[in-house]
Amino acid sequence: MNRRFLLYTFVCCMFATMAVSCGNDDVVSDNGNVALSSDVAITAFNLVDDKDILANLDSVFFTIDLKKAEIYNADSLPKGTDISRMCVEMSYPTCYSVEVSISGAERMVDTTFAYTSSDTIDFTGKVSVKLTAADQVTTRTYNVKVNVHEMESDSLQWNRLARRDLPSLYNNVTQQKTVKFDDDVYCLMRDNGSYVLAAADAPDASWSSEAVEYPFTPDIVSFTATDDAFYIISADNGELYTSQDARNWNSCGVYWASVSGVYNNRLLGVAVTDDSRYMLDEYPRRAAFVPTEAEEGFPVRGTSNMVMYRSEWGTNDIGIIIGGVMASGERTGRSWGYDGDNWSQLGNNDIGPHEGMMLLNYTTFDVSTENWTATPRPTLLALGGYVKDGEADNTLYVSRNYGVTWTVGDSLIQLPDYIPDVAYADALVFNTTMTDDNAKSRGGNVVWKSHPARELPVWYMSIDLMSLTTGDGIKPVESWEVPYIYIFGGYTRNGNISNSIWKGVINRLAFKPIY
Repeated sequence: MNRRFLLYTFVCCMFATMAVSCGNDDVVSDNGNVALSSDVAITAFNLVDDKDILANLDSVFFTIDLKKAEIYNADSLPKGTDISRMCVEMSYPTCYSVEVSISGAERMVDTTFAYTSSDTIDFTGKVSVKLTAADQVTTRTYNVKVNVHEMESDSLQWNRLARRDLPSLYNNVTQQKTVKFDDDVYCLMRDNGSYVLAAADAPDASWSSEAVEYPFTPDIVSFTATDDAFYIISADNGELYTSQDARNWNSCGVYWASVSGVYNNRLLGVAVTDDSRYMLDEYPRRAAFVPTEAEEGFPVRGTSNMVMYRSEWGTNDIGIIIGGVMASGERTGRSWGYDGDNWSQLGNNDIGPHEGMMLLNYTTFDVSTENWTATPRPTLLALGGYVKDGEADNTLYVSRNYGVTWTVGDSLIQLPDYIPDVAYADALVFNTTMTDDNAKSRGGNVVWKSHPARELPVWYMSIDLMSLTTGDGIKPVESWEVPYIYIFGGYTRNGNISNSIWKGVINRLAFKPIY
């Protein structure tokens, strides 16, 4: 994602530079049919500052496409911005006349008038600016668009109509755990007294479900996948088992109380000694590895899933967990990190006692109120979990420094009331490939519907630098990836399973990226 936004900045600057340079010299297409005269080139365009409309309105960046005679702001203004009474300032050569035409607007009647910077323009309709050169012969008409978001762009949106049931066989699920394995998704359920395994290429693809048998009683909460194997703990005696297909299981020869996470294809877990000490273990064990006793305050069970990151100043990957139950039996709200050898508590920020949280890597945005551009920020999201016996919490917490500090997310990203408070749910992120067609509508019987993308600006295209002057090879973006969050199951306040899969996305991430 970050690479795309860096390219976004580059493309904006490149087109702005090309636009201004095109105003100095005529540009002729290969077939010789188009000639752009510098005598009718708009070289600068901005809105006049008006704090009653929006702070720093005059700093909004506008692209001037001299080749297509289009002017627009690629970064749309916030939802609800009033664009019916705006003044603009433009730079252009000495002209015989400059006329503004407005049609189909919500406030102003259709009109054409001589431009001055003090005239208000209603951009809710079609707006064009016509320049007539001093020779009174050469003309150029520019279409001008002020884009405004139609939705709260930084809202975490959950489509209520897109909710679907867990992929059970008998529609009587009492337990579930969902994991990602080899880019596929696997859901293990206790369903009508039987064990059911469902698999799919992606959460919104077609699932195949089948009944499976175990020679032991599986602890479904411990169901975990590394890069090349599945693991699960026996609820009978804590024996750890592994499988290549999640159907046929073999003993690992070790006994654990819980799974803490996965680090570089190694399973991390907690074992209990005969004298009730909690030992930090791994499987498979590295040469010379010796289990060590857990520090006081370490969560020995009920932690979130582990997420990974590589810090810009470190050399090792860091695995992060949050919440869980300590050896004392009390819940914790602290986060812990693992660097491949050692566990360490991250900071002193405690979100309060939480057991069975969801944790995921995602992207949020800082929106500058100086020029209304958005900058992506890698963000950890933590949500769900029991805070008391029988009381779950769906408050969404965010960390922008990899778990060192946490804050309650703003109201735009909190879960809606119709998603129940749950603990021990699973949150997975899967990319969905979007195109113009399926962004607008996924069609009749498709279960999932994607959020609409904003209209394709004229400069959203694959860039060949030579084509900027020749007009060759310009192709619009045809597909892009959208990172959707999927929440599977979880247990409600009364301990019953939430028989649901929810699909959400921060709206801005569903907009077309710029390559």
